[in-house]
Amino acid sequence: MVVPAPAQRRLTPKGQATRERILAAAAELITTDGLSALTMVGVRKAASVSGSQLAHYFSDRQDLIRALIERQMQTVIDSHRELETFDDFEHWLDSSMRQLRAVGFSGTPTYHGLAGQLAKSDDAVRGVLADGYRQWIALLEEAIRRMKQRGVLIDDADPHQLALVLVGAHQAGGTMAFVYREAWPQADALRFAVNRLRMYAVDPAERAPRPPRRPRRQRSAT
Repeated sequence: MVVPAPAQRRLTPKGQATRERILAAAAELITTDGLSALTMVGVRKAASVSGSQLAHYFSDRQDLIRALIERQMQTVIDSHRELETFDDFEHWLDSSMRQLRAVGFSGTPTYHGLAGQLAKSDDAVRGVLADGYRQWIALLEEAIRRMKQRGVLIDDADPHQLALVLVGAHQAGGTMAFVYREAWPQADALRFAVNRLRMYAVDPAERAPRPPRRPRRQRSAT
């Protein structure tokens, strides 16, 4: 009989919360201290769980890494639903910025900063990571194809190439936002990508480029 992997077992709400806490602690360790810091002992201490609890959810370090990638991919998919109009892409841009600021520019909402560390693992993990990127690109590609079919975009719009621009800008901007701990790299990169999509609008009014949405800097207290 095939025993389901820990991540595939049906979990209670409490069990799901524990598993999520473990994954969040693992992601934080990788992002702040690098992949070498990801040990089962380190994760156990960071997540405040026992060794038996950790083993219940993840059989080993590689199982934990694969679960991290799946978690990040699900976050990506959830943030890309119902992209049908230019307004939807504007909302996606704003949502991406809110997610980035919410975690202090650590790169955990999607792949960028975390992916750079996970890619250092092994071929199997890199394969899972690549599959995640392919899913992300395909998701955007399908959304852009639907916009073409509804007559929102001109025939010259290439869904695959535009999807690559959107994903590439999202990852590059997120990585630099992590480096600078500021929002402007992601804001500028995403604005470039969405403006690129707008260049193929059927409606001339939609082709006008929009400026980056940079948050106003707060003045330090005197």
